[in-house]
Amino acid sequence: MQRGKWGVLALVVVAACGLVAAPAQASARPSVTLRIAPVFHTRGFADPTVVPYAHGYLAVGTGWKAPRAVARTPRGPWHQVRPALTDLPRWVRSPQIWAADLNHVGHRWVLYYAAVAHGAHRRCIGVATARRPVDQFRPVGRHPLICPEHGGVIDPSAFVGRHHHRYLVYKTQGNPATIRLVRLAHDGRHKHHRHQHHRHKHHRHHRVARSHLLLRSRTTIENPQLVRHGKQLVLFASEGYFGNCGYHTTWRRSRHLFDWRHSRPHGMLHRRGTRICGPGGADVVRGPRQHQIIYFHGWSCGGRPCPAYFLMDRGRRPTAHRVLYAAHLRWHHGKPRVRAFRR
Repeated sequence: MQRGKWGVLALVVVAACGLVAAPAQASARPSVTLRIAPVFHTRGFADPTVVPYAHGYLAVGTGWKAPRAVARTPRGPWHQVRPALTDLPRWVRSPQIWAADLNHVGHRWVLYYAAVAHGAHRRCIGVATARRPVDQFRPVGRHPLICPEHGGVIDPSAFVGRHHHRYLVYKTQGNPATIRLVRLAHDGRHKHHRHQHHRHKHHRHHRVARSHLLLRSRTTIENPQLVRHGKQLVLFASEGYFGNCGYHTTWRRSRHLFDWRHSRPHGMLHRRGTRICGPGGADVVRGPRQHQIIYFHGWSCGGRPCPAYFLMDRGRRPTAHRVLYAAHLRWHHGKPRVRAFRR
């Protein structure tokens, strides 16, 4: 009788421990939702590129002649200013500009952008310059910087590697999608050319600028941006269909600029962890005290994030547009982590 009593007591203790241990085990993997608020609600400010300048911060987005906005602080308030490209080159077929990238090179500002080219239904990448980021940018040359014979290119993003070599990363349109890289000249306005020897006596030297394949994917991958962190290179990208809430931001890392064969995608910004519909188009910038800030866009319906079933092609939400978000970018053991701004 006494042994049975202790046996029952032991069962009660074990059961109680189980009841205590279960919540502890569940809390080991908490479901945390980042409360990231938009910093700019204007209509149609997707694929942002943000830079610090003398009077604060300037952002350029996708849209009519590359829309711009300025702010004193990373969080704003942001105010829209005149577009960056009022004068378009002759090769551009439409004033709709996609996914521009703004950089300070020497004493000038250089803007890379994608636009539909005349005589083709594909997009090409052009380059324009200005003395200040708030000035009007003037096209460089009569032809686009990158315009392959087959397929289109979009989403340019500049990167400075070792020995101060400049590169431009971009996406090729088509299936499979690829992320490619081409080296630029020191001025950032032209492709870097090297001489190759040919056997033909009349063409001994030929100037070429080859692009390098970084990634190939059967699914959509776009908006590439390279960031150096310590000895690692981190490649941020957007994946999925941009017109629904499943669009998300991933990251990969590699030690070598031209070797991403063993890199694996890791999720960073998605609806499940942020409640933001389609967080993509990420751009990393240095903020105050050299802290990194990540800007990106997300779908807004009536002033709030679009619902999970949102699909742009259905036309059920005519007020839907992409707004600008911002958050802190932190690193933990070489892995990027997003932290919301404090209220």
